[in-house]
Amino acid sequence: MKKFIPLIATGLFTMAVAATAAPTPSVFQLRLVVDQPTTNTEPMDFIIHNSDGNYTNVLNIEKSVLLDQTALKSAAVIKDGLGQPVVSLVFNDAGAKQFAAVTRQNVHRQLAIIIDGRLCSVPHIMMEISGGTAQISGRFTKPEAKALAAKINDALARK
Repeated sequence: MKKFIPLIATGLFTMAVAATAAPTPSVFQLRLVVDQPTTNTEPMDFIIHNSDGNYTNVLNIEKSVLLDQTALKSAAVIKDGLGQPVVSLVFNDAGAKQFAAVTRQNVHRQLAIIIDGRLCSVPHIMMEISGGTAQISGRFTKPEAKALAAKINDALARK
């Protein structure tokens, strides 16, 4: 009987470790930006590109994920009103409702758009966005926008 006890204990330990292992992070996440760090935030670098060059700003991003790729139907590259490439997101029914609620409840706050653990865009929420679509702009080149849309669509194919 003593021979089985270490095996059972080892098996229980393995299950406990597996149960506490961190899940793979979502490819696409929407989270809020806050002014001050807290225990529920993590610092993330945001690279800003402008005519003077690039510089990095560190932002405090809430750890709580408001929406992930399960809220989306698709992503595609389109042109905005100025002819610049943007990534258009189409939400599924549940995602559209969640996104409308998130934007309604957080008007005048910043929304962190995180792709593969990297902070990609930090738009200000100006009003509730309903209708089931949104756009990510960020002075993308056409290849960058295509790569971002492809990455999101790849994540959707795996859900």
